[in-house]
Amino acid sequence: MGEGRRVVLSTDPDSASMQDRPLYNSHIIRTFAEYLSQHHPEIDIAPILRDAGMTSYELEDEGHWFSQRQVDRFYESLAKKTDDPDIPRKAGRYAASSQASGAIRQYVMGFMSPASAYRMLERIASNMSRAFVLETNQVAGQKMEITVRPKPGVNMKPYQCENTIGMLESMAKLFTNKFAKVEHPVCLHRGGGVCRYKISWEENLSFHLRRIRNYAAAGSVPAVCALYFVLPPISLLAFIFSCGLLILGVSLFFEQTEKREFVRNIQSQGNAANELLNQINIRYNNALLIKEIGEAMSKVTNIDELLRSVVDAMKKRLDFDRGGIWMADEKKTALTYKVGYGYDREVDILLQHTRFVLDNPGSRGMAVLAFKEQKPFLVNDVREVEKDLSDKSVAFVHQIGARSFICVPISYEGESFGVLFVDNVKSKRPLSQSDMAMLMGIAPQVAISIQNALSYQRIQESREREQILRKLFEKYVPAPVIKKYADGGEVDLFKGEELPISVMFLDIRDFTARSESMDPRDVVDFLNEYFEKCAEIISEKNGHINKYTGDGFLAVFGAPEPSEGHPCAAFEAACKIYDISGRYLLGGRPLEIGVGLAVGNAILGNIGSQSKIEYTAIGATVNTAARLEGVTKRFPRCPIIMGKETWLALSGHPLCGGLRHLGKQRVRGKTEAIELFGYSPGCRIESGSISAKAV
Repeated sequence: MGEGRRVVLSTDPDSASMQDRPLYNSHIIRTFAEYLSQHHPEIDIAPILRDAGMTSYELEDEGHWFSQRQVDRFYESLAKKTDDPDIPRKAGRYAASSQASGAIRQYVMGFMSPASAYRMLERIASNMSRAFVLETNQVAGQKMEITVRPKPGVNMKPYQCENTIGMLESMAKLFTNKFAKVEHPVCLHRGGGVCRYKISWEENLSFHLRRIRNYAAAGSVPAVCALYFVLPPISLLAFIFSCGLLILGVSLFFEQTEKREFVRNIQSQGNAANELLNQINIRYNNALLIKEIGEAMSKVTNIDELLRSVVDAMKKRLDFDRGGIWMADEKKTALTYKVGYGYDREVDILLQHTRFVLDNPGSRGMAVLAFKEQKPFLVNDVREVEKDLSDKSVAFVHQIGARSFICVPISYEGESFGVLFVDNVKSKRPLSQSDMAMLMGIAPQVAISIQNALSYQRIQESREREQILRKLFEKYVPAPVIKKYADGGEVDLFKGEELPISVMFLDIRDFTARSESMDPRDVVDFLNEYFEKCAEIISEKNGHINKYTGDGFLAVFGAPEPSEGHPCAAFEAACKIYDISGRYLLGGRPLEIGVGLAVGNAILGNIGSQSKIEYTAIGATVNTAARLEGVTKRFPRCPIIMGKETWLALSGHPLCGGLRHLGKQRVRGKTEAIELFGYSPGCRIESGSISAKAV
């Protein structure tokens, strides 16, 4: 007893790490738990499991493994509770009837004899333990020798030897209904390098009956021959008849016994096959679930549709009565129910009106903890956790009728989006670690898809905002300039470039005097309406208004997108603007304008400071256009005036007939007089100069 309870501590780091590696399948501990419930029902196993760092759902999971440290702590606590030093061996013997052995027990019973089953231990031992290597050797017909060799770093305990003896004894009972005899001559804990077990067993009844039948048949022939010369014929016939009846009776009994044993083995093999088929179906459904969820994730970008697809796949492929998804709100202050299956109408309404508060430090619900701590919870009996929940959470659990449930976080890269919840109400099937592992495999994929959907929505919203901003800034900056910086990757905002352009400078004549009697709001409306029409005309000619000067504006053609016909485009736009200007009344009279046109090189780029910049054109060409607009005041019949360079660029234009040479004129800002040409719409003037006085 004392030796079994001793915990051996090792200073070897490799040995210490091996103590926490998963080495022992849950079948082993589950057998202990079943034995305890049958023979010590007064002992509560829950605190024993807690002391060992185990949970009840881990015992139910055939795919779960425990470490050496966990099983040692389990046995120490169990030994204290039962005060029975033989409990490891008794629990091992109980394996013959335990449901915990499951498919392993059915697999063993599928063999026709104990010898075959013991021989196969070498192959199936790894399904029970990863702590050792097992070797078998058949010494005689009913004798086997089994050697257990621990793997490096594994520190097995004496109680495990006792448990192994009990399990080896129980294997023969599956066939003969009697425990095998097991000797343990060599043991790790008595100085041996391995543990060696010698096993012997009695053959089953059918084997003995077969032997009796064969001996009886073989012995009856010489007996009849010997008695032939001794007994009278009638007595001899009676003897022969009696021997025949004996042999026939033994044979019939043997056949029936062998048939029953054969049927039992066939049934065991059938049960094992059914168990295997169930496992295959579970894995197949899990694979289909992953496939269907993956397909939904690759196609669906709407979060609500995505969650519905996930829940539909869960309903179709997973063996849970109910399931649902709760998502955090935008500020992550609460979890709200989004979509689910299996809930009746009343529960569904309750869920839709229930919020799990996240920003309350006192919240202790499983959903809140799963969300905040990003770890799953599995509860097979809500009564076990009621003391850890708030009164509100307990009331909610009872309202929805939950008995056992799994709650896993939907999280990705440290960010939680919600929780996934499943439970069983009707089936009452115990939930397992494998169930939780499956959901934990699904949840991150859902989180990734949610993240992708949110990113897609943000991209769409960003594109929409970009389009709005583009349209907004196009009112301040030409669209090609915006495209250059937004799409072209240009980062130097103050980089200018020299380009050949045409410049139009327009001014409304006597605007201040003629608008004095107007309401200021009417003045603004008038200018906005007029400038809107001018902007349309200029845009049609691939130009843009660069800046407004109160009652006028500066327009540029040929930049920022170069174009060869920009002089003609600027001239045509000026003529069209002049035509429509007369339709606008200002101060009771038709609107009058003056336009200066200039062609030449200019520097275009952003001018200003880091806090405020403006895209504009600067240079002699721009200044000339502004000065020529002023000259139009001296030539009222020529509202559009240009220099010689512009006139030459318009050579051959259909409207050139309206252009007249104005001679050399003094222009403010120029040291020498320059040749000017004026356009007089609708007026054919004979060739020659038009002087300022004549006009």
